[in-house]
Amino acid sequence: MQVLTLDPNAFERHAEQLAMMVAENECKKFDALVAVRRGGAFVCDSFCRHFPEDRYGARFDVKLQRPSTKHKNGTVNRLLRCLPTSILNLMRMAESKLLSLRRNVKGRAPAPKVELPEGLVSILQEANTPHILVIDDAIDSGDTLFAISAALKEINPEAEIRIAVMTETTGHPHIHADFTLYRNKTLLRFPWSNDYKHR
Repeated sequence: MQVLTLDPNAFERHAEQLAMMVAENECKKFDALVAVRRGGAFVCDSFCRHFPEDRYGARFDVKLQRPSTKHKNGTVNRLLRCLPTSILNLMRMAESKLLSLRRNVKGRAPAPKVELPEGLVSILQEANTPHILVIDDAIDSGDTLFAISAALKEINPEAEIRIAVMTETTGHPHIHADFTLYRNKTLLRFPWSNDYKHR
């Protein structure tokens, strides 16, 4: 397991690489891009700067976070930015292992409720086999992306869903990405991460 820090320039290069990977392997136009807020929205913004404009239709954001993400705010954020990067890396790796262990003991968390934007629902209802690309920054447990994919399929079981992320951090997530730059338990520190120090 390793931790890589992406400054804004490195992040942009990674997003371009992900966009080119999708463009080279998917010939069909996407009816919609679905960005998972918060990190997936940043990835989608950058992705769209590099992905051919005529290869996708509308873009929608869906907000859905695992519970542990919601608690990393306020004082904890300020403390994280004061710690040395080596300690932050160890903390990230420990958190990742802890989440995996907890999941092995407790099993999968209950599926979170997903509210899809009305425009996206319309596309799913009107197209026979809508081609949808879901974009996020990372897959950890995979529960979030599994829930979103299930919500899309519930509206239109014929939807062709592809998933693009920067990294897949665990060996056995609930759902795998179709496109990813890292599939070897690489943890990425993004410019918007709570422990990113060079703001």
